[in-house]
Amino acid sequence: MVSTNLKNGFTLIEVLITLAILGILSAIAIPAYNGYITTAKMSEARNNIAALRLAQEEYYLENNSYFQGSTTDSTLSNASGGLWTRTKGSDGINFDYTVTSSSGWTATATPIVGTSLEGQPPIIETK
Repeated sequence: MVSTNLKNGFTLIEVLITLAILGILSAIAIPAYNGYITTAKMSEARNNIAALRLAQEEYYLENNSYFQGSTTDSTLSNASGGLWTRTKGSDGINFDYTVTSSSGWTATATPIVGTSLEGQPPIIETK
């Protein structure tokens, strides 16, 4: 009689090679994913600034002046007469918005300290 030993399963070297491949893929994928997240959050700020610009023009047409305020002290939405409210990202609020006006207006979106966007430059739009 001939006996055959059939072994089922993976060898240690096969498992180690698989783990090495997964490590290499995750080392590439995670930083790329974080970059996409940062880009999306910055796009959120640009969209809010664009909405703020439209609210400023609408407010100017009705009141012959521009509104000003800040989201840090909750005056911006009230100052605009309800024309503008900050949209909230899926992970919460990432930016503080400030509007100052003199002859025109300047809107600034500043990343909140302690968020993943800390260290990113503010987004500024001026009229």
